[in-house]
Amino acid sequence: MKDRAARAGATSVALTGWRAAVDRVYRYLMGLYVVALVLLIFLAGKGIFGDHSAKIADAKSLDPHRGLGSVLGLVAVLLFLLALAARVNRATVIRTFVLAVLALVAQPALAGGGEHHAWVGGLHVVDGIVIFVLAVWLAATAHRRNRVS
Repeated sequence: MKDRAARAGATSVALTGWRAAVDRVYRYLMGLYVVALVLLIFLAGKGIFGDHSAKIADAKSLDPHRGLGSVLGLVAVLLFLLALAARVNRATVIRTFVLAVLALVAQPALAGGGEHHAWVGGLHVVDGIVIFVLAVWLAATAHRRNRVS
């Protein structure tokens, strides 16, 4: 059982009280975050194929993608604050911080830079993949941590 706890990223001390409640909120919000990322990817595809403007910046069909992306950047910061408050373990806090930086800072910067350099826009997509993989990993770890405790 101890080996499973270590693999799940659980701390040696079981979470109790308000820390357990905060971790539960983190777990459910991270699961919803992953679902919202799938919707975000769908909206990007719909936006790209839905409007054939000369410039991507002028494509109104990308507005839902932009709006949801902005919200998810802020939710990533909230997830980081929850991970910090629950103090589950250092790895979860650091990885959630990286998720927040990638979602709130890197994504908008790369999208904006893609208007002038196509390769920067390509990095926007790569960063999105990293965000998705990291969010799935964090959600799976949080759910495993719940089963172990």
